[in-house]
Amino acid sequence: MSKQKIFDLREYRKAGGHPQIKETPGNGKLQAPGGRGGRLANIAGERKWLLLGILLLVLICLAPTPEGLSDKGKYAIALWVFVVVCFLTEAVPLPVTALIIGSYQVVTGIGKFQEVPRTFMDDAVIFIMGVLMLGAMLVKYNIHNKVALQMLKISGTRIDRVVLGMVAFCALSAGFITEHATVTIMFPIGVGIVSLSGGIKKVPRLGKLMMLAIAYGVIIGGVATPSGGARNALMLSFLNNLGINVGYGQWMLMAVPFTLLMIPLVTYWLLKLFKPEVEDLKEVLERIQAEMDADGPMATKAKMALAIFLAVVVGWVLFSRQYGVGNIAMIGVILAAILRLVDWNYLQQKTQWGVVVLYAGAISMGKMLVHTGAASWLAKQLLAAATAFGVTKGLPLLAATTTITALTTNTMSDGPTVAVLGPVFIKAAELANTSPFAVGVATSLGSAFSYLLVIATPANAIVYGPGFLKAADFLKAGAVLFVLSLIFSVAGLAGIWWHVLGIW
Repeated sequence: MSKQKIFDLREYRKAGGHPQIKETPGNGKLQAPGGRGGRLANIAGERKWLLLGILLLVLICLAPTPEGLSDKGKYAIALWVFVVVCFLTEAVPLPVTALIIGSYQVVTGIGKFQEVPRTFMDDAVIFIMGVLMLGAMLVKYNIHNKVALQMLKISGTRIDRVVLGMVAFCALSAGFITEHATVTIMFPIGVGIVSLSGGIKKVPRLGKLMMLAIAYGVIIGGVATPSGGARNALMLSFLNNLGINVGYGQWMLMAVPFTLLMIPLVTYWLLKLFKPEVEDLKEVLERIQAEMDADGPMATKAKMALAIFLAVVVGWVLFSRQYGVGNIAMIGVILAAILRLVDWNYLQQKTQWGVVVLYAGAISMGKMLVHTGAASWLAKQLLAAATAFGVTKGLPLLAATTTITALTTNTMSDGPTVAVLGPVFIKAAELANTSPFAVGVATSLGSAFSYLLVIATPANAIVYGPGFLKAADFLKAGAVLFVLSLIFSVAGLAGIWWHVLGIW
């Protein structure tokens, strides 16, 4: 085997953990004919989804106010529909959509300019920001790579054990440092394994297996804890607004069984579907280990960073109800800054501020829907439609809301899905004398089942980047896992386990 480095992990990390896609000649759009008419047609074509969203917003605002709904509630629903269109089509950047949410409320009189900015601030927003900063700290000291290497050592070299190890590592890691950060850890390792095994032309099934093990591993792990995804923090905020305070440990107790069961199921199904061309990866893993070992042993600062992160996790589990998950995360960030493990310039560059703004806007919209009565009105319409199919309350209602969420999350990302459906489904549960707590957590779980489409989650998009997968591979592999996830979350968790826990 050649000793030439085939996949440079350091270059990947410098690039920010994203596969680089270069433009090639012929990829540009055809230019519209010159002249004002051509330019207007071009603008209309590029902005058609934004224009559709604006048109729907205006029509709803001008329509007669339905019985049982206030004018402010009608304006709130108009904004909700506009946001759904923007989230589905990305007519404007998602953080910009979040900013529109605030300005719209002030302009339409839903809230005063002194009040609306306050709705953007919440413990969940601080939590999301803190998790992103803590993840950046771990990346700075390459702690994530050393943990991944240890996982490979434990799993052994047999291909089935390597896949099990990758799925398990991705699942357990995604519960604490977000899905995106976990994919950043494992993606170069997966690509390296394929490259060192002869390349995608020689081992196409191995390539599909590696990429889907990473993507589906983070999907099943992101539900396990509140820190596994911003959607979970968003749901915590919605429930907290109803006076339902969910602890970090309580969430784990409810959701971790799903992750633990799905790890072997995902591994078995992927190995069965994409039977790899190789059975043992000893030489390949030795090459990867040698490359990663070149960084040397863990330095003192790296050990301090890891200790702070572990202390934050312990704080989340033991003290989240008393001090809030956001405050605990920020204490960890402050401590890291005081000890000079990270500086502000680094955090400013590595933190995805657009994500923070997006979820702050989503929280504000959720509060607006509840405050104006729009969530209650929409929930009543949902219940009326559900009743026509014999679904009124309890487990059938939870099954319906979870299924709707799971289908929706494959057309737009999980956070926006929870943002637009969460307040409505929680209110529907409240009106139907069904536990809002159970329906809320189940909604957050369903929003993670992004198995089917490339666009459903950043994890899918990243592993699709190298060209190892076709879009049809996600449907082929994901359809079975989608159904299994729904069955287990509704029948297994909500139907049995949560009753044992006394959740409802």
